Amino acid sequence: MLSDKYNQNLLQSKCVKIENFLTQSENQKILESVIKLEAYFEKSTTSLSLSETNFRQSKVLHLAPISKARISNRIKLVLPQVLTKLGHQEFPIAQIEAQVTAHNHGHYYQTHNDNGMPEVAKREITYIYYFYQQPKQFSGGELVLYDEKIDNNYYKQANSFKKIAPKNNSIIFFISRYWHEVLPVNCPSKNFADSRFTINGWIRRNN
Repeated sequence: MLSDKYNQNLLQSKCVKIENFLTQSENQKILESVIKLEAYFEKSTTSLSLSETNFRQSKVLHLAPISKARISNRIKLVLPQVLTKLGHQEFPIAQIEAQVTAHNHGHYYQTHNDNGMPEVAKREITYIYYFYQQPKQFSGGELVLYDEKIDNNYYKQANSFKKIAPKNNSIIFFISRYWHEVLPVNCPSKNFADSRFTINGWIRRNN
């Protein structure tokens, strides 16, 4: 009986994956630009307390000029179809946030969601655009997207999940409340240029 009740409350997470999101030329220009800006990347942080500094390991570029307009415009074009596939109502967009993240050897991001704090509560949709050198010089770095369960009228993380491997020039969309994590990356060379790169961000509603 407990198992039946659990299954009734289980909500499978949904995501939308689009391959060849940019042209090959655009993809390569972004990669080359990011590699040249290595010196501007900073150690990633979270809103968690200092006692949890090992929660996330990566480097981020907060300047975020890397084809942000191109990515944002392309996202706006596909968003209606994405929302339909996610079963999510359309909403007025206030902002499309973007940052560049580099995951190198041993880097990861433990389980979290993207709109659980008051300052980010208006994030509706999370996106992750993958790009990296070919042939790929790293392994791991899969996105783990957890299903949900309803407990006392709250969405909570379930034990079941789907695992999504990073693929060059593809983009993933999912609902920002979903719990997710990035598995550790293995990059034997440890060279910055060989990292698992993403342009990742969030689409905020304006009300």
